[in-house]
Amino acid sequence: MLLFFSTPLLTLIFATAFLVIWSRDRGRMENLALSIGWLLLTSGFSISLLSPDHWGRAIPAITHVPYALSAVAMSWGVLTRIGVKPPIVAQLWIAFTGFATLMLVQNVGNSIVADIYITNLTCGAMMMLTAQLFAQGAGRDLVERFLLVMLVLTAAQFFIRPVVSFMFDGPIAAESYRQSVYYFAFNWVFAFGSVLFGLAQISGSVKDQVTALQDKTSRDDLSGLLLRGEFEARVEAALARANVEGVNTALVIGDIDHFKQVNDIWGHLAGDAAIAAFGKMTEAMIRSSDIAGRVGGEEFCILVWNADEDIAAGLAERLRIRTSSLEIGNTSLDVRLTASFGVAQQEKGEGYRGIFARADSALYAAKQAGRNYVSRDSVVSKSASQANAKSAVQHQDRVSQNGGSPEKISLNDDLTPNSERYAG
Repeated sequence: MLLFFSTPLLTLIFATAFLVIWSRDRGRMENLALSIGWLLLTSGFSISLLSPDHWGRAIPAITHVPYALSAVAMSWGVLTRIGVKPPIVAQLWIAFTGFATLMLVQNVGNSIVADIYITNLTCGAMMMLTAQLFAQGAGRDLVERFLLVMLVLTAAQFFIRPVVSFMFDGPIAAESYRQSVYYFAFNWVFAFGSVLFGLAQISGSVKDQVTALQDKTSRDDLSGLLLRGEFEARVEAALARANVEGVNTALVIGDIDHFKQVNDIWGHLAGDAAIAAFGKMTEAMIRSSDIAGRVGGEEFCILVWNADEDIAAGLAERLRIRTSSLEIGNTSLDVRLTASFGVAQQEKGEGYRGIFARADSALYAAKQAGRNYVSRDSVVSKSASQANAKSAVQHQDRVSQNGGSPEKISLNDDLTPNSERYAG
């Protein structure tokens, strides 16, 4: 009996733990969802243990509701934590379908086996869906792998445990449910499994808090984006991973146009407000898989994950349009900004220095095009290749016209009409 009561006690401990974690950072709603999930499990186990025997087959019907809702809440918490949209509608449909089926079989025979199968298949299907989505969106570190393994094992036991238990039990009458092998296995598995599953979830939450603390110290106070050193370290790691996994990535470099004039005309407070507004806008418009940093005074950089040049250029264009409508701080001054962007897609085996140089060249081309413009490396490179080819043809023509002798070049050929030498 002590074993049976240890299960709701353990789930209540985890419910309390996640409530405490959430109270320390109320912005992390996934911890509140996990607390609710564990609390629903506690209520389900408590009802199963404390309900009188004469309730019979009503017990699994009643406990189906908190068990299914617990799976929904935990799925929401686990997936929201890694930035994956939880399939709430699909899971509620699974839970409702399971409950409706359970109601249909309530008056068929006296065996409780069908009721148990339905509840287990319902929760198993929801947890398997959660594990699949988690595998697609989670990282590759030890904590995330541990949590993924526990999600898979939790989902699998819903399918395996009833089958194995009923091999020993056979049909189970409602009155002898608590004396069955299934009920004993049910409590053993959950007592042991809940400890591992709960520890995996807590490990994820602790990791998030440590990461958040490290992230806070690696961010620029003004823009809220990553400092250059941290940004470059993360981008180099992401580019190396992209090379291994064959994932498309692109780099966007943005620069606020005529920023010095903002400081000179409206003052440095307006300049600081402009940097802060641009950084906040950038953070709001990128995905959790992207990496954004402030790499210069008014220069910003974004690694766009799992995206080619077209997708990254689309992001840059949206940023360009939004920049012109930014409200700069609380100042009454009508400060209007524009920004120019350069975009480059990672080439096979390319590191940070290479892709940054190409994106920076594209940014320079955007400035040369009149600013407030998005320029692509592919277009700039093509134009440069065509210009070089044309120059080579013209040079060859001049050599031919001189009878094969090299053309004589005057030192003053690069002077402007007013005798000033061209810059660059």
